[in-house]
Amino acid sequence: MKTKILRNTFLNLGMIFGLVIAARAQNLYVSLQGPLTNSGGSISEYTPTGVQETFATAPFPRGVAFDNSGNFFVASTDAKVHDHAKVLKFPPNGHQSVLGNAALGFFEGMVTDTAGNVYAVALEDKSPLFAGIIYKFAPDGTRTVFGTTPGQTFGLAFDGAGNLYAADAFDVTIYKFAPDGTRTVFAGPSAFTSTQVPAGLAFDASGNLFVSTLDNRPNDAILVFTPTGMESTFATGLNNPHGLAFDAAGNLFVAETLRDTGGDILEFTTGGAEIVFASGLNRPEYLTFGPPR
Repeated sequence: MKTKILRNTFLNLGMIFGLVIAARAQNLYVSLQGPLTNSGGSISEYTPTGVQETFATAPFPRGVAFDNSGNFFVASTDAKVHDHAKVLKFPPNGHQSVLGNAALGFFEGMVTDTAGNVYAVALEDKSPLFAGIIYKFAPDGTRTVFGTTPGQTFGLAFDGAGNLYAADAFDVTIYKFAPDGTRTVFAGPSAFTSTQVPAGLAFDASGNLFVSTLDNRPNDAILVFTPTGMESTFATGLNNPHGLAFDAAGNLFVAETLRDTGGDILEFTTGGAEIVFASGLNRPEYLTFGPPR
């Protein structure tokens, strides 16, 4: 387990020892689910130095993603209305709109591809209960079913070759979908311990897949799989980590969703330090990097 230090302390130490901390060109966007007792929620935007503002509000926001044109998408679920799982679109200049919806269930993870399509996994609230349906939304909002997973699925991530990976927590399996939608098993239950289920997914610049695991807090872990499937442990001692995202400099950011005390965002630097980037948050779920808004 790497030692946690507060971000301000780390920056002060960097000045003392002459470390040069490169400024990240992009801001960090985090979905905050809020209390489970209501449908409130928001999206927080953080500058590279940790200055926070509320970018938008939305019912139960989960997956967040940018496309190559700077459009920002949020997977939001409002159980009080029909067709309650929606993909919200925030263009660089313009008003919020709804790109598309899922008729049943609620959304979890979301990603975009290089062509501007949005992929969101919906957990259907009908039989089979909480099975995953990965919807593909074209830039014009046309919705198709790209693939399915047998159990409750959280994170999604694309590799450099355009294959989509999905973390099925219920089946303790990471599925790999080829660009044509063909599904195979990338890592099955044998890749995880009896107290690990996969949740968040993110690829680094070298093509390694980082996976956050749940079900063993406060000793949850982040695992790493090479492109050939070789596995190692990146970090342990975590508390319910969900979303993962890499910044442009290769630092890994992790959303810890704590039911009792809110949650925080951890930063694992390329230099080996583990920093508390933000704390006291209202149930952070997923995160992504994008241009300042």
